[in-house]
This record gives sequence, C-alpha cells and structure tokens, in this order.
Amino acid sequence: MSIFFEFIPNLFMALAFDFILYITGASLLRIASFGSSKHKLHSYSAYKKLKGKSNNSYLLPYVIGIVFYALIIVSIALFN
Repeated sequence: MSIFFEFIPNLFMALAFDFILYITGASLLRIASFGSSKHKLHSYSAYKKLKGKSNNSYLLPYVIGIVFYALIIVSIALFN
C-alpha cells in the first residue's frame, strides 16, 4: 500500500505536465493559424474529461507542445 502512496504525487505531476504540453500546443496552433484553429483552450478539469474520452482531439496540440519544448531544449544544447 505504501508503494501506491509513493506514486500519487508522480501521477499528479504527469497530469499537470500533460496539461501544460496541451495548452502550449493549442496556443501555438492558434497563433500559427491566426486564430482560426479549432482547438480550444480547455480548463484543467475539461482537459481531464477530454483525455478520458476515446476521441483523440487533444493529441495534435499535445504533440505540438512536445515538439516545441524539444526544440527549445535542442537549441539550448546547440548554442551552449
């Protein structure tokens, strides 16, 4: 049972990190499309419900967020 309690903070961090990646990707898509993007900026509770559903409408902004932060890390590594 104590092992379960050790994973609870990690689970909350993973959910918060997923939400940050989603918001970043959705914001970048909205900026790149000059506001005509169909991806909404959901609240955290709406994001959890959306992620729980079987549709993958959150997947594209999530991947864009991952690529954005990966490019930032790579550019810092190259220019350092």
